Amino acid sequence: MAEFRLVETAAQLEQCIASLKLQQGIGLDLEFDRDRFAYGFTLCLIQLSDGKQTWLIDPITFRELEPLYRFLEQEMPLKIMHAPGEDLTLLQQKGCMVKNIFDTERAARLLDFEQFSLGNLLLYALGVQIDKSQQKTDWVKRPLSAEQLAYAARDVVYLPKLYTYFSHAAEEKGIAQFVREENAAWNAFKPEARREGWFVNKDDEKKYPPYYLHIYNALMGLRDEQAKQLNKPGYMLVAKEILADLAFREEVSQQWAQQRGMHPSLRDARSAEQYKALRNRAAAEAEALKLSRKSNAASRTDAEKRLQYEARRKATDYVESHLRPIQNELIRRYGQFAGNYMLNERTMTDLAGGKMSIEQLQFAYRSKLVEGIATELGIVLGG
Repeated sequence: MAEFRLVETAAQLEQCIASLKLQQGIGLDLEFDRDRFAYGFTLCLIQLSDGKQTWLIDPITFRELEPLYRFLEQEMPLKIMHAPGEDLTLLQQKGCMVKNIFDTERAARLLDFEQFSLGNLLLYALGVQIDKSQQKTDWVKRPLSAEQLAYAARDVVYLPKLYTYFSHAAEEKGIAQFVREENAAWNAFKPEARREGWFVNKDDEKKYPPYYLHIYNALMGLRDEQAKQLNKPGYMLVAKEILADLAFREEVSQQWAQQRGMHPSLRDARSAEQYKALRNRAAAEAEALKLSRKSNAASRTDAEKRLQYEARRKATDYVESHLRPIQNELIRRYGQFAGNYMLNERTMTDLAGGKMSIEQLQFAYRSKLVEGIATELGIVLGG
């Protein structure tokens, strides 16, 4: 079982920070719940390690975390994390803007790893196998089990050693600057803000016509409100498929109690009427807004469809004639998975379709690489 110290008092937190301040780099990880066992995005545990000593901080039972947040905002020590997007999003919600991050996932991608989960990287790079069976357990429930605490400690204790391995490998492969540039971008990371009053995901936005999407969003908003009141994830109350069906067909409310995927507390006439009434109000709003009942694709004229087809054909030709040779050269130089990571299919499609320019690639080193290889191969980009 991994060794660790629990931080349960202000004095213990002070000791933890004082110890970690002396390090050049520390592992940082969070355990959280995101609409799995409770409503919303809940910080459940903070793990920190210098590779020898590991500290576990329970933010649910110990809330005096301002000193820790201010410490993590300092330039030093380096914070070694794995795929930190969700962790940073949650910490920013707490008012903590972590600085100076090394992301082991991005390093692995640039080093041409096919599989870049933390478990796979630890096994390949360090020969360490970790048990991930506790990953999806209930991290909101207290007390945490001994198995959960041990898992949390193991998840962070090897990060400093993994950093050392990747740093040396990047230097040997000549891509250390690429790794530094990608990691520096985390300093400016801002999570995508959810649109005010919007409760549907991007896939649903593409799937449903505007009229029905408006109704569906209103129904999802009611579910969200109820989920917050009960501190339960929305999916535990009403399956979103039921609400999507109701958006299209009012009569779904007539078989409300027989629907599968609904919490018992909502299987009553009052809830059925509440959702039906909201559905009808949202439908009236959609009518007033003159929202289309047809999908965007279905509402296009034949001439518009022909133009779109021709644009797609030209973009595909451009990808194959101008960008595919550059991607192939990146693969030759840096490996199949690294090359595809630097210049992937979506990026090439956006470049070919005019949605993005070479100068707008995510990182400056990529723009330089693409332009340099194009020159070497005699390819004139943008033509």
